[in-house]
Amino acid sequence: MSVTISDVPIPASSHGDWELTPLGRDSWRICDPARRRADADCLIAYVDRSPTGVLDVLWLRTPCPRTTRFRGFRQLFEALDLAVANASDRSKKPSPIPRRPPL
Repeated sequence: MSVTISDVPIPASSHGDWELTPLGRDSWRICDPARRRADADCLIAYVDRSPTGVLDVLWLRTPCPRTTRFRGFRQLFEALDLAVANASDRSKKPSPIPRRPPL
Protein backbone atom coordinates (compact mmCIF):
# COMPACT_ATOMS: atom_id res chain seq x y z
CA MET A 1 0.00 0.00 0.00
CA SER A 2 1.44 3.36 -0.94
CA VAL A 3 1.18 6.49 1.15
CA THR A 4 -0.85 9.29 -0.35
CA ILE A 5 -0.71 13.00 0.32
CA SER A 6 -4.15 12.76 1.95
CA ASP A 7 -2.59 10.54 4.63
CA VAL A 8 -0.40 13.41 5.81
CA PRO A 9 -2.13 14.88 8.88
CA ILE A 10 -3.10 18.49 9.27
CA PRO A 11 -0.51 20.43 11.32
CA ALA A 12 -1.09 20.28 15.10
CA SER A 13 -4.23 18.25 14.64
CA SER A 14 -6.12 16.17 17.15
CA HIS A 15 -6.80 12.48 16.44
CA GLY A 16 -9.28 11.26 19.01
CA ASP A 17 -7.42 11.22 22.31
CA TRP A 18 -4.04 12.13 20.77
CA GLU A 19 -2.41 15.29 19.49
CA LEU A 20 -0.14 15.08 16.45
CA THR A 21 2.34 17.93 16.05
CA PRO A 22 4.67 18.27 13.06
CA LEU A 23 8.36 18.64 13.86
CA GLY A 24 9.63 18.75 10.29
CA ARG A 25 8.69 17.75 6.78
CA ASP A 26 8.55 14.02 7.58
CA SER A 27 8.54 13.89 11.37
CA TRP A 28 5.91 14.32 14.07
CA ARG A 29 5.37 13.82 17.77
CA ILE A 30 2.32 12.32 19.43
CA CYS A 31 1.21 13.80 22.74
CA ASP A 32 -1.58 13.11 25.19
CA PRO A 33 -3.55 16.37 25.50
CA ALA A 34 -5.14 15.09 28.74
CA ARG A 35 -1.78 15.56 30.48
CA ARG A 36 0.02 18.81 31.24
CA ARG A 37 2.85 19.77 28.92
CA ALA A 38 5.26 19.72 31.89
CA ASP A 39 4.37 16.07 32.59
CA ALA A 40 6.89 13.69 31.01
CA ASP A 41 4.08 11.21 30.28
CA CYS A 42 2.54 13.79 27.94
CA LEU A 43 4.92 12.71 25.17
CA ILE A 44 3.89 9.34 23.72
CA ALA A 45 6.01 8.85 20.60
CA TYR A 46 8.07 10.30 17.77
CA VAL A 47 7.12 9.41 14.20
CA ASP A 48 9.35 9.59 11.12
CA ARG A 49 8.31 8.86 7.55
CA SER A 50 10.95 6.83 5.72
CA PRO A 51 11.75 7.46 2.03
CA THR A 52 9.58 4.43 1.17
CA GLY A 53 6.59 6.07 2.89
CA VAL A 54 6.51 3.81 5.94
CA LEU A 55 5.97 5.45 9.34
CA ASP A 56 8.66 4.48 11.86
CA VAL A 57 7.57 5.04 15.47
CA LEU A 58 9.69 5.39 18.58
CA TRP A 59 7.37 4.68 21.53
CA LEU A 60 8.30 6.55 24.70
CA ARG A 61 5.73 5.31 27.21
CA THR A 62 3.50 2.38 27.94
CA PRO A 63 1.01 1.11 27.08
CA CYS A 64 2.09 1.12 23.47
CA PRO A 65 1.61 -1.17 20.49
CA ARG A 66 4.25 -3.80 19.81
CA THR A 67 4.48 -2.61 16.21
CA THR A 68 6.94 0.14 15.35
CA ARG A 69 6.18 0.45 11.62
CA PHE A 70 2.91 1.50 10.06
CA ARG A 71 1.65 2.18 6.55
CA GLY A 72 -0.31 5.24 7.58
CA PHE A 73 -1.53 7.35 10.46
CA ARG A 74 -4.91 5.63 10.57
CA GLN A 75 -3.27 2.28 11.36
CA LEU A 76 -0.91 3.95 13.87
CA PHE A 77 -3.73 5.58 15.85
CA GLU A 78 -5.90 2.45 15.70
CA ALA A 79 -3.01 0.40 17.16
CA LEU A 80 -2.39 3.01 19.87
CA ASP A 81 -6.08 3.13 20.81
CA LEU A 82 -6.20 -0.68 20.99
CA ALA A 83 -3.06 -0.88 23.15
CA VAL A 84 -4.48 1.66 25.61
CA ALA A 85 -7.87 -0.10 25.68
CA ASN A 86 -6.22 -3.47 26.40
CA ALA A 87 -3.99 -2.14 29.18
CA SER A 88 -5.04 -2.91 32.70
CA ASP A 89 -5.98 -0.04 34.96
CA ARG A 90 -3.14 0.10 37.48
CA SER A 91 -4.90 2.70 39.65
CA LYS A 92 -7.17 0.00 41.11
CA LYS A 93 -6.21 -2.65 43.63
CA PRO A 94 -5.12 -5.93 42.04
CA SER A 95 -7.49 -8.87 42.06
CA PRO A 96 -6.81 -11.09 45.07
CA ILE A 97 -5.53 -14.63 44.53
CA PRO A 98 -7.64 -16.92 46.78
CA ARG A 99 -4.86 -19.33 47.74
CA ARG A 100 -2.32 -16.58 48.39
CA PRO A 101 -3.47 -14.01 50.92
CA PRO A 102 -1.73 -10.61 51.02
CA LEU A 103 1.26 -10.22 53.32
